[in-house]
Amino acid sequence: MKKLLFAVMLMLCGCSVFVEKPQVDLKEVRVAGVDGEGIDIDFLLSVTNPNSFDLTLNEYVYDLRLLALPLTHGSSQQPQRFPGKTTTDTLVIAKVPYSSLVEIIKRRPSMTSIPYQLDADLKIGTSYGEFSVPVTKTGFLDVPEGYRPKNLLDKIQDFLKNLGNR
Repeated sequence: MKKLLFAVMLMLCGCSVFVEKPQVDLKEVRVAGVDGEGIDIDFLLSVTNPNSFDLTLNEYVYDLRLLALPLTHGSSQQPQRFPGKTTTDTLVIAKVPYSSLVEIIKRRPSMTSIPYQLDADLKIGTSYGEFSVPVTKTGFLDVPEGYRPKNLLDKIQDFLKNLGNR
């Protein structure tokens, strides 16, 4: 009976008895590019797996705020393996649509850096089950000169002028 009670308690405790949660640090934040849908911002995370066995990132979800404005959220279900007793880099790519950037442009057209807050939830899988690792990172995103709102607006204005001269 004691063995059955122990087994039930073990199952109720879940994987937290067997699995140590990984440590997540932010290595870099950068504007990665611009396309027809908006701007990509890369968050390079360093994930340290303290366990002797591998963990798997099954999915992540994120919310991103710039200038304290809730701008975008998203997710990815591309699996990634975190080998035991090692540190592995993983990339959270946030797509900020142009429609969300309008408020930022209205507020600070000549900014060189933007305060951000990234709230993410990493869904980690093991042979014992799945668990979540919440990640909150804040800081300043350095805006490359070519991507600064004032410069982008100048480029659009020049483009429209050239279009009118044809």
